[in-house]
Amino acid sequence: MARRPDSVPDVLHPQVGEGLPSPQAQAAASLLPSVSIVEQTMAEARRALVLVLAVAGVLLGVLLIERWYYAAAQGEANHRHAEALRLAGAMRLVDLQLTTAAQMAVISGQAEWVQRFDRHLPEFNRLLAEARALAPADATARFDAATGSAAAELDDMRESAFEAVQVGAVDVARRIFEGERYRQKTALLQKAIADFSEATVTAAGQEITNMRRRNALIGVLLLVGACFLGVLLWRRLMGSRGHLLRAEERVKHLAASDLLTGLPNRTALHDAMAVAMGRTARGGTRLAVLMIDLDRFKPVNDRHGHMVGDLVLKEVAQRLQGLIRSGDTCARYGGDEFVVLAADEGTPSAAHHLADRIVQAMGQPMKVGSLSITIGSTVGIARFPDDGTDADELLRKADSALYRAKSDSRGGLCFYDVGLDELVAERAALEQAMREGIARGEFVPYAQPIVDLSTGRVHSLELLARWHHPQRGLLPPAQFIPLAEETGLIGPMTMAVLGAALSDRSCLDPDWRISFNVAPQQIQDESLVPQLLALLARHRVPPSRLDVELTESALVRDTDAARRVMHALKQAGFTVTLDDFGTGHSSLSYLAELEFDKIKIDRTFVHTMRERPESAKIVDAIIGLSRSLGVPTVAEGIETEADAQRLRSMGCLYGQGYLYGRPMPLQALSMLRGSPVMLPA
Repeated sequence: MARRPDSVPDVLHPQVGEGLPSPQAQAAASLLPSVSIVEQTMAEARRALVLVLAVAGVLLGVLLIERWYYAAAQGEANHRHAEALRLAGAMRLVDLQLTTAAQMAVISGQAEWVQRFDRHLPEFNRLLAEARALAPADATARFDAATGSAAAELDDMRESAFEAVQVGAVDVARRIFEGERYRQKTALLQKAIADFSEATVTAAGQEITNMRRRNALIGVLLLVGACFLGVLLWRRLMGSRGHLLRAEERVKHLAASDLLTGLPNRTALHDAMAVAMGRTARGGTRLAVLMIDLDRFKPVNDRHGHMVGDLVLKEVAQRLQGLIRSGDTCARYGGDEFVVLAADEGTPSAAHHLADRIVQAMGQPMKVGSLSITIGSTVGIARFPDDGTDADELLRKADSALYRAKSDSRGGLCFYDVGLDELVAERAALEQAMREGIARGEFVPYAQPIVDLSTGRVHSLELLARWHHPQRGLLPPAQFIPLAEETGLIGPMTMAVLGAALSDRSCLDPDWRISFNVAPQQIQDESLVPQLLALLARHRVPPSRLDVELTESALVRDTDAARRVMHALKQAGFTVTLDDFGTGHSSLSYLAELEFDKIKIDRTFVHTMRERPESAKIVDAIIGLSRSLGVPTVAEGIETEADAQRLRSMGCLYGQGYLYGRPMPLQALSMLRGSPVMLPA
C-alpha cells in the first residue's frame, strides 16, 4: 500500500492552474493566521504577564515614593516640633534669668547682676531669632507688632536703671523697675513671647497633623487608583483568558483534526469508534469499519508535486463526506488512507453498497487546476462485533482485508475473514525468515547469459536471486521479491547476492560483464554507490565490470533521485542500463534527460513480434531510436532462433532469453566459457 507522510502545511496550498494560485485559494490562505496558535497564545500570555508586572511595578513604585516622602517629611516636621518646644522652654528660662538678673541688680545694687543680664541678653536674642525661623510668618508679624515699641522702651528703662545702679543710685533704678510703666511693658513682652512660643509649637504640631491627613488622603487615592487599575487589569486578564480559552479550544480541535483535509485524525477516530461501538452494543446493531487506500496516488505526487497531491487528498475527503450519512464518521488514517465508520444492518449489504459507491466515486476524474487526475481506491471492511470488539483490532482486521483486496486486484473491496489472519501471519513469518536468511546466506546468485547476437558469445551475465529456504526449498523471485520491496529488505538482499557472486567468480570468464538490477527503493538510498564501491573494493573488482540496471518504475518514483544516482554511478565507473523500456511512463523523456549506456527491450514486445505486427514495429522503432542516440540495445525474452535472426536483422546488438540459457547457478556457467552459446545463422 502506498503511504506518504501526513501533510501539515502552514497555509493552504494553492490550486494548480498555469502554476499560479487560484483566487479561491488566495482568499482561503488570507484567512489563516500568520503565526501558529502556540505563538499567539504565548504572545498573549507574555503581554498579560508584562501588564501585570508593569501595573504592580507602578503601584509599588508610587507606594515606595510616597512612603519615602512621608517618612522624610514626618521626620522634618517632628524635628521642627521638638525644636519649637525646646526653643519655647529655653526662651522662658532665659527670660526668667534676665528678669532675675535685673531685679537682683536693683535689690542688691551690685554691678555683677548687670553683667549677668548682659551675658543672657545675646542668648535670648539668638533663641528669638531661631524661633522666628521656625514660626509661621503671621505669628512673627503679630509678635513684631506687639513687642516693637515695648521692647525698645524696656531696653531704654533697663539701660537707665543699670546706669543708676552703676553710679550707686539704687533708689532711682528701683523706681524704674517698680514703676507701672515698666510692669506693663514687661507683662506685655512676656505675654507676646509666650504667645509667640505657643504659636510656633502649635504651627509645628499642625504641620504634623496636616501631613498625617495628607498622607491618609494619598493612601485613599492610591487605594482608589489601585482598585481602578485592578479593574482594568482584571478586564484585560479576562480578555486574555478568553483568548487563551479560545486558543485552547482551537488547539483541541486541531489536535483531533487533520490539518490538510479537516477530517478527524487517528486520535479522534479512536474516540469516535469507542462511542460508536458503545452505541452499537446497546442497540444490538452492527458497525462497519471501512479502510480505504488510494490507488495510483504515488505517481501523482512524483509527477505533479506534493501540492497537487494535497489538493487531491482534499478532494477525496470532500467526496467521502458527500457519500456518508449524518451519523457516520470519516477520518484520515494517515498518508493516502482513510477510514469510514458506518452503521450496518448485520449483513454485508449496507457496507458492501457503501464500499462500491466509494470505489466508483474515487475512480471519477478529479479537476485540479488545469489538470485532470484519475486515481482509484481499494477498500477493506471489518465489522463490529463479528470481527472484533476493540478499535485497534477492528482497524488491524480492516487493514488485513485491504491488503487482501489490493493483492487480488486494485479498485476492489474485501471483507475480513479468519483466513486473512493466517495470511498476515504467514507474511510476517516469511518476512522474519527472509531477515534471518539474508544473515545466513540463504539467498544465492543465479545468472542468465546475455549474448552478442552477431557472434553468439556470452557478453555479460544478469544476476538473479534465488532463495534456498530451509523448509520450502528453492524459491523463485516472484515468491519473495515483492515482499522484500515492501519490507525494505530488497537493498540488503541485493548486496548479499552481489557479494556472493563476486566471491564465487572463479568459474566466470574474466571478460564477462556482470549486470544486476537496482530496485526503486534503493534509488532513495544515498549510500547505494558507497556500498557498491566498498563491496567491489573488498573483492578487488573494478566498477567498470558492473552494469547497473534501472527500471522505468524506479525513474517514475523519483526522477531527481534517479538522476543523482545515475550521475554518481557513472562518475564511479559503472555503466547504467534502462531496463524494461517501453512499459513505464514517459520513456522518451527519460532518454532525453538521462544518459544511459544500454537500453533493454522488454520481453513482452519480443514474445509477441510474430503474432502482432505492432510489437515488431515498436521493437524496430526502439532499436532505431537507440541507434540514433548511439546506445546499444539488449532484447529480453528471446526463445526462438527466428526471433534472434529478426532482432539481429533489425540491428539489435545483444540478446537474452531461454534460447541461450535459463537462469542457472554460477558453477554451471563454466561450460559457456570460450565458446559461442548459439552460432548465428
